[in-house]
Amino acid sequence: MAPTRSRGRHAGGTGATGTFAEAGLADAALMEALRAMEITEPTEIQYKAIGVIGSEGGNAFIASHTGSGKTLAYLLPVIQRMKAAEAEAGERLAKPKRPKVVVTCPTRELAEQVAEVAKALSHVAKFSSCLVVGGKRLSTQKERLDSPVDVVIGTPGRLIKHVEQGNLFLGSVDAMVLDEADTLFEAGFGDEVKRLLRPLKARPEGKTCVLVSATMPDRLRKLVDEELPNLKYIKTDSLHRSAPGLKHRFIDCPGDVDKMTVLEQIVVPEHRQGKRLMIFCNTLPSCIAAERTMSEADIRTVQYHGDMTSDARADSLRDFIESDAQNNLTMVCTDLAARGLDFGRMKVDHVINFDFPMNALDYIHRSGRTARAGAGGKVTNLVAKKDRVLAGEIDSAVKLGLPIDNATSSRAVSEARRKKAITDARERRTGGRSRTAPAKASDRAPSSNRGRRGAARFEQSSKPSGTKPRRS
Repeated sequence: MAPTRSRGRHAGGTGATGTFAEAGLADAALMEALRAMEITEPTEIQYKAIGVIGSEGGNAFIASHTGSGKTLAYLLPVIQRMKAAEAEAGERLAKPKRPKVVVTCPTRELAEQVAEVAKALSHVAKFSSCLVVGGKRLSTQKERLDSPVDVVIGTPGRLIKHVEQGNLFLGSVDAMVLDEADTLFEAGFGDEVKRLLRPLKARPEGKTCVLVSATMPDRLRKLVDEELPNLKYIKTDSLHRSAPGLKHRFIDCPGDVDKMTVLEQIVVPEHRQGKRLMIFCNTLPSCIAAERTMSEADIRTVQYHGDMTSDARADSLRDFIESDAQNNLTMVCTDLAARGLDFGRMKVDHVINFDFPMNALDYIHRSGRTARAGAGGKVTNLVAKKDRVLAGEIDSAVKLGLPIDNATSSRAVSEARRKKAITDARERRTGGRSRTAPAKASDRAPSSNRGRRGAARFEQSSKPSGTKPRRS
C-alpha cells in the first residue's frame, strides 16, 4: 500500500506556516525523498513537530486529528537526528539487532503502513528498516534483524518476543515512538510499553521518546506525565474539533423504530450514487446483523472487526480502498477501523454510526474517517434513548465550535451557550447578526416523549463548521 501523500500546505485541513526547510528539516536526502513522494509542503503538525523534535530532542507528545500527517511528523525529525549522528561519526552506525529507532504500533495494519512510509523515505535517504509483527514468520524476522538495521517498526507483543529471544536489543535505541499512544496505554499494552521504554528511561541522556495520538484525553496525559516527565506537547489548533467540511446529522431512534430500516433508507440511495460509506457498530453481533441487512438490500460490503484474522482484515481494507464509484463497497466495522488505518488517497464520503459511540473520543476517531485532507464529508448518527445525552452534548459542541471531547462536560457546553447568548444579544442590539444562528426547535436534543414511528431528527444537518474555532 502506498504511503499517504500530503497535498501541500493545507493537507489534513490545517495550514502550515512555512516550508520543510523553515520547519527545521535540513537533511538533503530526506528533502529529495519527499519530492519523490510528491510532498512539497508540511502540514501544520509536521511543521510544529519537526521544529521541536528535530532541533531540541527530548520527549514529546504529538497530537493532531486523523489524516493530518502524523507519521511523517515523527519519522522525519527522528531520522534526521539519526543521520546527523552518522555524519558526525563519519560512518554508518547500523548494527545487527541494535536499531537506533523503534516505532511501536498497537496493530499490525498500522505498523505495516508506517513501514511503507519509512521504506519510501529510505529509497533516497539510505537507511535500513525492518517490520516485526504477528502473523508473520518469526524466523524470517530474525534473519532480517541479524543484518544491520536502523529502524524497527512493530507491535508490542512481537517486539517483546524478539527481545526475549535475543534477536533484538534496545540499549542502542536513541528514539522510541509510540504511535496511537492512547490505544497502546489503554488497550492492555501498558506493561509491554513500559518494558520497551525501560532502557531509554535507564539512560535518558540524548534519548527521545515520541508519543503520537489523534486525541489527548486527560487520563492519558496524566498517565504519560507520570511515565515520561518533562514531555513537550505539540498539538494543532484543530485537535478534538470537527473538521471544517464535516456535516453532522443526528437521527432520533426511540424503541419503536427499526434501526435496520433507517440504516437501509440512508445507505441504499448513496450506494447507488457510488458513494463510499463506513457503518460503525459497537459489537460483533451488531456488525454481523448490519452486514446481513446490507447484503439483503444488494449492498456490496466488506467487514472489519476483531473477530477476523489479520490477513482477512488486510484483504477487506485493500478491497475497500481499491473499490471505485462503479464498483463501490461499504465497510461494516467496529471501532477497530476508527483509527490507525491509512486509506491513502481514497475518500470516505459518509460515516454512519449505526450504534452511537460510547464516548466523545470514539466519536472523534470515527468521524475522522471522513472529511480528511480538507475534503468534505458527512457523519450520520442513529441515536437511541440511552445515547441522547451524549449525542446532544456532541451536537452542541459542534455547533458552538468547541472541542468535541468537552462533550462529556455539560458545564463546558453550558458556559459556551451562555457566552454565545450574550454575544447574540449584543449583536442584536447593535443591528448585527450572530455568526451562528440559534438552534431551531427541531435542532435541539430529542425529548423523551417522541414515540412516533419513524426516525425523528433532532438535528437535520449541522452546517460545516464555518466559524473560526475557539482556542482551548
